[in-house]
Amino acid sequence: MHVKTILPVLLAGLVLAPTARADLSFLKKGYIQNDRGEKCWYTQITKSDDRYFHDKLTSNTYTITFDNPKCMADSGVGLIVNKMMINNIITRWYSHSDSDFQTKADELYKGSLYQVKGQCIQSRTYPIIGVTVDYIVKESSIVKVIHGQSAGPCSND
Repeated sequence: MHVKTILPVLLAGLVLAPTARADLSFLKKGYIQNDRGEKCWYTQITKSDDRYFHDKLTSNTYTITFDNPKCMADSGVGLIVNKMMINNIITRWYSHSDSDFQTKADELYKGSLYQVKGQCIQSRTYPIIGVTVDYIVKESSIVKVIHGQSAGPCSND
């Protein structure tokens, strides 16, 4: 593909991608099961026009804070299963049901366009759709998860 072809496609993705999902600000409370099958209840807040993941762009970010900071603790297999359980839930909010996001820990990407922190969860079905995610861990337990929409496809660059 030539640069003249790639650039309009990339720019269209940047403009259209934010409209591919609904506003998540209504999802204020809920739970995610941990690797032991327990319900880990959370509260979620929305931050508009945030620069958490990107220095050059603003976007909505969402912060999940677990009510019990020990609920998403390492139970002997590291935090990989708990991260996958979290990823399986949050990616449902970003696209269509057939998006088939790569939610396993070893499938996550280092980032996406302009992303400066966290990781990126890529949709297999829609290559332009990615979800930025950053896990805040204290004392071997995930206590918060910050997530938002990527500015394009995930990459390991």
